[in-house]
Amino acid sequence: MPDESVDFYPSRAHVLTLILTTLALVVLCAVAARLGFDVAQTSGSPAALVVVSMSAIGVLVFTGLGLLVVRRLLLPTWPVLTLDGDGLTDWLPNLGVEQVLWSEVTGVRTARLAFRQVLAVDVTDPRAVVARQRTFVRRIAASAHIALVGTPVVLKPGSIAGRPEEITAALGEFVAGRAPHAEPVA
Repeated sequence: MPDESVDFYPSRAHVLTLILTTLALVVLCAVAARLGFDVAQTSGSPAALVVVSMSAIGVLVFTGLGLLVVRRLLLPTWPVLTLDGDGLTDWLPNLGVEQVLWSEVTGVRTARLAFRQVLAVDVTDPRAVVARQRTFVRRIAASAHIALVGTPVVLKPGSIAGRPEEITAALGEFVAGRAPHAEPVA
């Protein structure tokens, strides 16, 4: 049982993928806005005006998200996963389940989610973990994880800087010493 907290930061490859995705969405929305604007100018179609409006909003939203991701890449000052004496804190943007106490953890196992290997942290009351999420998006993601993997707490090693073995070993040290009736880390 470690005395200090263990922090894991975001994977640079994951952040670069997010940057490229937001850039592609900005370009797609900009092209749709331009085409909709041309149609609206020539036909006066109300549908074209809706396309222009929605596409312009998309450009603004995805540009903002892209800037947040770029900031995350350039200034990785906060971890996406922290393990400490109280429990684990999963701060993966919009998808992490925030804090889970070791007393809630019943085991850690590997699982498959959307063709990738993930670490599933089993908890005593999955619905309670979902209910205490602060945002609607986090509640939806946690509920989807229950349906797909059987637990709301799913750690994606590809999104975390560190080999899956390092994350598993760190979890194993904390779970073995704190969680009652904990199953060994697979």
